[in-house]
Amino acid sequence: MPATEPPTPLPDLGTYMAEDTTEGTPRIGRVTAWDGSLLHLQPPGGGTVWTAAPADLRRPDERERALIRILTRPVTAMAPPPVPQTWQEPPVVLSVEPVPPAVPAPGCAPCALAADWERHHRHREDHSAAADCRVEIRNHPHGTPKLRLPDGRP
Repeated sequence: MPATEPPTPLPDLGTYMAEDTTEGTPRIGRVTAWDGSLLHLQPPGGGTVWTAAPADLRRPDERERALIRILTRPVTAMAPPPVPQTWQEPPVVLSVEPVPPAVPAPGCAPCALAADWERHHRHREDHSAAADCRVEIRNHPHGTPKLRLPDGRP
Protein backbone atom coordinates (compact mmCIF):
# COMPACT_ATOMS: atom_id res chain seq x y z
CA MET A 1 0.00 0.00 0.00
CA PRO A 2 1.53 3.35 -1.00
CA ALA A 3 2.12 5.86 1.76
CA THR A 4 -0.05 8.47 0.01
CA GLU A 5 -3.25 6.33 0.20
CA PRO A 6 -5.20 6.86 3.47
CA PRO A 7 -5.69 3.73 5.59
CA THR A 8 -9.10 2.00 5.49
CA PRO A 9 -11.17 3.22 8.46
CA LEU A 10 -12.11 0.52 10.96
CA PRO A 11 -15.84 -0.02 11.49
CA ASP A 12 -17.21 0.31 15.02
CA LEU A 13 -17.64 -2.78 17.18
CA GLY A 14 -21.12 -4.25 16.72
CA THR A 15 -21.42 -2.99 13.12
CA TYR A 16 -22.54 -5.50 10.50
CA MET A 17 -20.26 -5.83 7.48
CA ALA A 18 -20.27 -7.99 4.32
CA GLU A 19 -17.37 -9.81 2.73
CA ASP A 20 -17.58 -10.93 -0.90
CA THR A 21 -16.48 -14.55 -1.44
CA THR A 22 -15.35 -16.49 -4.49
CA GLU A 23 -18.58 -18.58 -4.37
CA GLY A 24 -20.64 -15.47 -5.07
CA THR A 25 -22.52 -15.53 -1.76
CA PRO A 26 -21.30 -12.80 0.58
CA ARG A 27 -20.48 -13.56 4.21
CA ILE A 28 -22.24 -11.24 6.61
CA GLY A 29 -20.93 -10.68 10.11
CA ARG A 30 -20.95 -8.41 13.13
CA VAL A 31 -17.61 -6.91 14.12
CA THR A 32 -16.76 -8.36 17.53
CA ALA A 33 -13.08 -7.37 17.87
CA TRP A 34 -10.05 -6.17 16.00
CA ASP A 35 -6.39 -6.91 16.53
CA GLY A 36 -4.39 -4.38 14.60
CA SER A 37 -4.77 -5.35 10.94
CA LEU A 38 -7.64 -7.90 11.12
CA LEU A 39 -11.26 -7.68 12.19
CA HIS A 40 -13.10 -10.54 13.91
CA LEU A 41 -16.65 -11.08 12.61
CA GLN A 42 -19.46 -13.36 13.79
CA PRO A 43 -22.49 -14.34 11.65
CA PRO A 44 -25.87 -12.83 12.63
CA GLY A 45 -27.60 -15.03 15.17
CA GLY A 46 -24.29 -16.62 16.27
CA GLY A 47 -21.82 -19.04 14.76
CA THR A 48 -18.12 -19.45 14.11
CA VAL A 49 -16.06 -16.25 14.22
CA TRP A 50 -13.79 -15.52 11.26
CA THR A 51 -11.23 -12.81 10.51
CA ALA A 52 -10.99 -10.44 7.57
CA ALA A 53 -8.95 -7.42 6.54
CA PRO A 54 -10.85 -4.10 6.69
CA ALA A 55 -10.13 -3.50 3.00
CA ASP A 56 -12.04 -6.71 2.07
CA LEU A 57 -15.23 -5.60 3.84
CA ARG A 58 -18.09 -3.40 2.70
CA ARG A 59 -21.39 -2.14 4.15
CA PRO A 60 -24.29 -4.59 3.57
CA ASP A 61 -26.78 -3.71 0.84
CA GLU A 62 -30.56 -3.53 1.43
CA ARG A 63 -31.18 -7.26 0.81
CA GLU A 64 -28.39 -8.20 3.23
CA ARG A 65 -29.69 -5.77 5.88
CA ALA A 66 -33.13 -7.42 5.61
CA LEU A 67 -31.49 -10.83 6.13
CA ILE A 68 -29.64 -9.48 9.19
CA ARG A 69 -32.94 -8.22 10.67
CA ILE A 70 -34.51 -11.64 10.16
CA LEU A 71 -31.60 -13.56 11.66
CA THR A 72 -31.23 -11.32 14.73
CA ARG A 73 -34.90 -10.87 15.63
CA PRO A 74 -35.64 -12.70 18.89
CA VAL A 75 -38.20 -15.47 18.69
CA THR A 76 -40.93 -15.18 21.29
CA ALA A 77 -42.37 -18.35 22.72
CA MET A 78 -46.07 -18.93 22.23
CA ALA A 79 -48.11 -19.43 25.36
CA PRO A 80 -49.47 -22.95 25.63
CA PRO A 81 -53.22 -23.26 25.10
CA PRO A 82 -55.23 -23.26 28.30
CA VAL A 83 -55.95 -26.70 29.66
CA PRO A 84 -59.70 -27.30 29.75
CA GLN A 85 -61.07 -28.47 33.07
CA THR A 86 -62.78 -31.79 32.52
CA TRP A 87 -64.21 -32.38 35.98
CA GLN A 88 -67.03 -30.67 37.80
CA GLU A 89 -65.83 -31.35 41.32
CA PRO A 90 -62.46 -31.42 43.06
CA PRO A 91 -60.29 -34.48 42.44
CA VAL A 92 -60.54 -37.44 44.78
CA VAL A 93 -57.58 -37.85 47.11
CA LEU A 94 -56.98 -41.49 47.94
CA SER A 95 -55.96 -42.35 51.47
CA VAL A 96 -52.66 -43.96 52.23
CA GLU A 97 -54.20 -45.74 55.18
CA PRO A 98 -55.36 -49.32 54.43
CA VAL A 99 -59.05 -50.05 54.29
CA PRO A 100 -60.23 -51.52 57.60
CA PRO A 101 -61.46 -55.11 57.48
CA ALA A 102 -65.15 -55.66 56.95
CA VAL A 103 -67.34 -56.47 59.95
CA PRO A 104 -69.66 -59.43 59.25
CA ALA A 105 -73.28 -59.34 60.34
CA PRO A 106 -73.66 -61.23 63.64
CA GLY A 107 -74.82 -64.82 63.20
CA CYS A 108 -74.64 -64.75 59.37
CA ALA A 109 -72.63 -67.69 58.00
CA PRO A 110 -72.07 -66.19 54.47
CA CYS A 111 -70.81 -62.93 56.05
CA ALA A 112 -68.44 -64.83 58.35
CA LEU A 113 -67.11 -66.89 55.42
CA ALA A 114 -66.63 -63.72 53.30
CA ALA A 115 -64.82 -62.04 56.23
CA ASP A 116 -62.45 -65.02 56.55
CA TRP A 117 -61.71 -64.92 52.80
CA GLU A 118 -61.27 -61.16 52.94
CA ARG A 119 -58.60 -61.49 55.68
CA HIS A 120 -56.92 -64.23 53.61
CA HIS A 121 -56.81 -62.01 50.48
CA ARG A 122 -55.57 -59.00 52.47
CA HIS A 123 -52.77 -61.12 53.91
CA ARG A 124 -51.77 -62.17 50.35
CA GLU A 125 -52.13 -58.51 49.21
CA ASP A 126 -54.82 -59.39 46.66
CA HIS A 127 -56.74 -56.17 47.27
CA SER A 128 -59.18 -56.71 44.43
CA ALA A 129 -60.40 -60.05 45.82
CA ALA A 130 -60.53 -58.55 49.33
CA ALA A 131 -62.73 -55.71 48.03
CA ASP A 132 -65.06 -58.26 46.42
CA CYS A 133 -65.46 -59.95 49.80
CA ARG A 134 -66.24 -56.61 51.48
CA VAL A 135 -68.94 -55.96 48.85
CA GLU A 136 -70.48 -59.36 49.59
CA ILE A 137 -70.57 -58.56 53.33
CA ARG A 138 -72.21 -55.18 52.60
CA ASN A 139 -74.94 -56.96 50.61
CA HIS A 140 -76.38 -58.50 53.80
CA PRO A 141 -79.03 -59.94 53.96
CA HIS A 142 -77.94 -62.30 51.20
CA GLY A 143 -80.56 -63.21 48.62
CA THR A 144 -78.55 -64.58 45.76
CA PRO A 145 -74.85 -64.14 46.44
CA LYS A 146 -73.06 -61.72 44.12
CA LEU A 147 -69.76 -63.47 44.79
CA ARG A 148 -69.14 -67.19 44.50
CA LEU A 149 -67.09 -68.02 47.59
CA PRO A 150 -65.43 -71.40 48.09
CA ASP A 151 -67.27 -73.63 50.53
CA GLY A 152 -64.32 -74.21 52.85
CA ARG A 153 -62.48 -71.74 55.02
CA PRO A 154 -59.15 -70.38 53.79
